[in-house]
Amino acid sequence: MAWAPCPVDGTDPARAEAITQAQTRLRTAWAARARYRQRQARLERRAAEREARRIAAMPADPVAAARPALPAAAAAILERARARAAERSKP
Repeated sequence: MAWAPCPVDGTDPARAEAITQAQTRLRTAWAARARYRQRQARLERRAAEREARRIAAMPADPVAAARPALPAAAAAILERARARAAERSKP
């Protein structure tokens, strides 16, 4: 890639132009590959960070951290209904 046309050695101008264009295409391709690799590394880093946050957010004891089956208001309404039903069924 360090080639440069030299007028002393008699390089054909058409060949020199073709080599210069090839150098330009290669530099462009190498830059694109570098950007792709940087993007992949960035995506992998973000995925690892996301996974670490997900694991950190998980409770240590899944049984103890389970949410109640019903919200407090619904549980209170259900308890009152059970109490009324129990009173009705008494002899």
